[in-house]
Amino acid sequence: MFGIKGGQIKVLSRDELRDIHYATLEVLYQTGVIIHSSDALKVLEDAGAEVDFKNQRARIPPHLVEEALKKTPRCFRIRGRNPKKYCKFEGDRVYFSIAGNATHVLDLDGKRRPAKIEDYENFIKLSDALENIDVSGAGIGPLYEQINLPEAVQAAWRYYWSIKNTDKPAKLGVGRHKQIALDNLRMSCAVVGDLKRLRRTPLGWCHVNPTSPLILSKELIEAALVFARNGLPIHFGSEVLASATGPATLAGVLVQQNAENISGIVVVQMAADPKHRPPILYGCVSGILDQRTGIPALGSPEAALLNAASVQLAKYYGLPSRATGGYTESKIPDIQAGYESMMTLMMAAMAGANFIYASGGIEPGVATISYEKYVLDNDMIGMIKRIMKGIEITDETLAVDVIDEIGPGKHFLAHKHTRKWIRKEFYFPSTLDRKNYDRWIREGAKEARTLAKERAIKILREHEPEPLDKDLEKELLNIIKDIEKREKGG
Repeated sequence: MFGIKGGQIKVLSRDELRDIHYATLEVLYQTGVIIHSSDALKVLEDAGAEVDFKNQRARIPPHLVEEALKKTPRCFRIRGRNPKKYCKFEGDRVYFSIAGNATHVLDLDGKRRPAKIEDYENFIKLSDALENIDVSGAGIGPLYEQINLPEAVQAAWRYYWSIKNTDKPAKLGVGRHKQIALDNLRMSCAVVGDLKRLRRTPLGWCHVNPTSPLILSKELIEAALVFARNGLPIHFGSEVLASATGPATLAGVLVQQNAENISGIVVVQMAADPKHRPPILYGCVSGILDQRTGIPALGSPEAALLNAASVQLAKYYGLPSRATGGYTESKIPDIQAGYESMMTLMMAAMAGANFIYASGGIEPGVATISYEKYVLDNDMIGMIKRIMKGIEITDETLAVDVIDEIGPGKHFLAHKHTRKWIRKEFYFPSTLDRKNYDRWIREGAKEARTLAKERAIKILREHEPEPLDKDLEKELLNIIKDIEKREKGG
């Protein structure tokens, strides 16, 4: 799986990237960061940072930043349960996923309701079947049916449902706290065989969102340390809201976001085994706070610019990048959802983000995930992939001989050149109608939402993911039993 080549859009010059870098170094050393973990603070102190343990504040000198960035691997892979299905994050390769932390769904009956276990599995099945989704994801966070279960048990079951319902890469990542990271490690080793194989082609990463402004939480950084000490990938994705948890200027947001992400990178690289350096995915979830509503706006043009600029920053450091796209503040998959989603997704993709979360969701903060939008976003990604492929110029595609053979006044419809190239050259969306008006009326006058709903129903009725090996399934369920027993104090 080679990904689609991006990098066509640049919003910052090399000099501007350098200015952001030097401003970041100044913030890290003069202002510093708060880290709510004595383990992480001790790592920094041993490395040479100035640490105030009482106030949990660390000031990181420039030479430690340079050392950490130098030690960080420049690329890495993640694989699915099927090892032939993988993504390699490097250069301008772009891969798409559907993800989020929605607590509600807009179901196939058009009803907004709390997300269920069935929905979680359904969305994994959808992403397994949808042809433009490279990395599977459910886009659902806490489930109300699990609300009374310990977090570690919830996380273990979500891991199991993900690995069961797709053999694509499934971003089997982890956050929250140290014990969940250890459980994730155990389950991942069961899937691939052992830690050595897992290091070679991981199943996911530890997901860390620094708390803006300038805080690394105890739970997330200590989970990251588990992955770092085992040589496994870690994602740092700051979520600065311009004018609220960060400056109102986009340049200021980039400096603060960069400081938050890099502070985490320094911690994990200073803690890592030199023989097994953890790869890093440099992420952006930043946007603006709409002062009129007091609500974050991730479907804004400013968020699109921040994501594109963040991809450039990651490339400036030689790091793989993660961006967000497909976000909308609309409450339904309507025209607002369409233009906000396309704008943010297109900018991230054409900037060359290695990994893009397309929300598949609606409402501010992706509070709700929509079956219809999930399928619509798949087509949107397909269109973007087609644009990113560009125009192939060869003797065959220039078609001089074909034009000469057909000559003036005739058509190309039945020519073998047309038959060969029509599927290669054209993208045919599954949820957008291109019929003329009369035929559209005769066939039911269906809108894109209706067509998306029909495709979702068909997939969920007919698609069967590649079955999970019975021995592996038994082993994973036994691990979950152990986790449940431990969490109950047994």
